[in-house]
Amino acid sequence: MSIQADEPRIVVDLRCDLGEGAIWDDRAAVLYWVDIAGRTLNRFDPVHGRNRVTNMGEQVSTVVPTMNEDRVVVGLENSVALVEAATGERLHEVALEADMPENRCNDGKCGPGGRLYIGTMSTVRRSGTAALYRVDRDFSVARCFGGVTVSNGICWSADERTAYYIDTATASIDVLDCDPVSGDLSNRRSMIAVPTEYGKPDGMTIDSEGRLWVAMFHGACVTVWDPERAELIEKIDVPAKNVTSVAFGGADMATLYITTAKIGLGDDDVSRFPASGALFAMHTTTTGRPPYRFGDTSQNDEPEVVHGSADDEPDDYEPEDRESSPE
Repeated sequence: MSIQADEPRIVVDLRCDLGEGAIWDDRAAVLYWVDIAGRTLNRFDPVHGRNRVTNMGEQVSTVVPTMNEDRVVVGLENSVALVEAATGERLHEVALEADMPENRCNDGKCGPGGRLYIGTMSTVRRSGTAALYRVDRDFSVARCFGGVTVSNGICWSADERTAYYIDTATASIDVLDCDPVSGDLSNRRSMIAVPTEYGKPDGMTIDSEGRLWVAMFHGACVTVWDPERAELIEKIDVPAKNVTSVAFGGADMATLYITTAKIGLGDDDVSRFPASGALFAMHTTTTGRPPYRFGDTSQNDEPEVVHGSADDEPDDYEPEDRESSPE
């Protein structure tokens, strides 16, 4: 039986240059997403059909909810910042590869312990010059590993001991061991070699059954994989060539939201895929899991610090429910 309950439909018709970073905030019942090239942070309320657009003043690559519903953490060009979601005002900021002007931040998600894992990418297509980083609650930064070209999707198994990761340039879905207490990632290895006929693997999420849903750039589809058998389960066609990220949301966590991009399309592609750049939604027969939130203190961790320290925690960052939390 198909896990696709209906066809992807447009829910926000913005025709973004580079829509990305979809993530559901289950407390506020809204979807956050970004237009990287358009420099905007978006907040979509599906109940009222409203999409709020906030200009961030520079490219914004990803967004994650925090323990405070009014604030989010975003990846900017060469930094990670805590911001007011409604205004984009920066409350705290830490540099990331600021000494590497040919790189910028790219995709990222929070993982166990409320830590943000965010990668970078080469803007001039240099191979292996980017990396994946871990940003802890106090905004200290640890480098997970380098040798990356275009860091993209990341998600975790239900027991939090396995992380799945995509460097788009490798056309591979990788698997890593995760220590949910320290946040350390190790033993990276290729799990699924994605055939080029499906496009290039980009953003990724995981459902309640442990299946991986992968947005396929240049592929006009979302692919669904069984990580245990390393097999393709389903291919879902999307009426946009560049499919960039996916996230489960909605009241029952059964709606798949899909961001797309019109960047780099020629006239023929625009004619064939005129909806490229829109935000899509699709009902499924499965469910996702609520996201981890930045600042979740339900676990104690003492990560290796590359720069920053616990003393760097912004005075005005006071997450709610410090004693218990989840992404």
